[in-house]
Amino acid sequence: MSSPELTPFVPDTVPHPGETVVEYLEFHGWSQRDLARRTGLTPKTISEICNGKAPITPSTALALEKVFQRPAHLWINLQSQFDEAEARQRQLTRSQQWREWVRGFPIGEMKQLKYSLPEGASDVDTLLQFFGVASPESWRSVWDASSVAYRQTRVFEAREQAVAAWVREVEIVASGLVCEDFDEQRLRASLGALRQLTRERAGGILDPMQSICASTGVAVVLVPALRHTGISGCARWLSSKRALIGLTLRYKTDDQLWFSFFHELGHILLHKHKHSFVIDNAAEDLGDQVVDPEMERYEEEANRFAADTLIPPAALGEFVRRGVLTNESIHDFSERIGVGPGIVVGRLQHDGILKHHQGNALKQKLGWSFTGER
Repeated sequence: MSSPELTPFVPDTVPHPGETVVEYLEFHGWSQRDLARRTGLTPKTISEICNGKAPITPSTALALEKVFQRPAHLWINLQSQFDEAEARQRQLTRSQQWREWVRGFPIGEMKQLKYSLPEGASDVDTLLQFFGVASPESWRSVWDASSVAYRQTRVFEAREQAVAAWVREVEIVASGLVCEDFDEQRLRASLGALRQLTRERAGGILDPMQSICASTGVAVVLVPALRHTGISGCARWLSSKRALIGLTLRYKTDDQLWFSFFHELGHILLHKHKHSFVIDNAAEDLGDQVVDPEMERYEEEANRFAADTLIPPAALGEFVRRGVLTNESIHDFSERIGVGPGIVVGRLQHDGILKHHQGNALKQKLGWSFTGER
């Protein structure tokens, strides 16, 4: 019969070997200065050893061996046991702190949404590998250095860890796309082709959208948003030669997806030297007041870029003045200006010309099945 496996005993605390030195001093009736004279060590060194502030080194152990008539390995072992206990305590404290860090992330939801998490690792190692960092401190350093500018609204406060996880997944997915170097003129020249895609069925838009943008140096990806983020999209410069647009299906209709896409394009084209990384959180009607006045100006510029690129203001004004706002007339108008009818409905609803229940039959509803990836 095999012997049962023994669990090593680990004491709660291990005294510093300096306490044993003090006991021997008391036994001999010596002072710390007496020991300093006998060992040839400085009084400061003896004091720090006795007070647990300095270790017993091999050379000190040899000196104590001669003075106290106790072998050097005794002192070295006492120091080794103390060092091991201290290391275990530091590891325990660090492990507890790291588990606290993990609890801040929605790792269960990330797995459910099929984020790019490594398999077979602990939750701590899973997150460290996912973010490509060595420690929670490293993660904090990397995240803080990203200099994110939020379109934070008054109605919503984002959870930082969930936002960071979504951003990282966007980066990972985007790394699989091949892009040309950024070319602003080519991107502006491609706006018409991108706008034409709004007329296509949802199931066929992602590949050409990514292809057109990749040819201009912009990687475009769609990643499901995590709860407590409220993210509609982000625009980011990965380098001077490559930009990134990340989108969610927060609103689940084609008009909102396209508006978010052109809004992020607006950030890329208008705000490169003002904000290199913008995450957009918006209220349901895209009209909530932005907290930061500076960001409010940039958001208004990106909104105006998206709105005017999708629907020429003059044409929209003429159409509204006619006063005929049926599904048929909206469809005919969208055909004339070369944009999807859902885009027109969304704009009229946003401007308060249509109620939010009117015209929705002209919108395309979106689900993650349309991407073919999730």
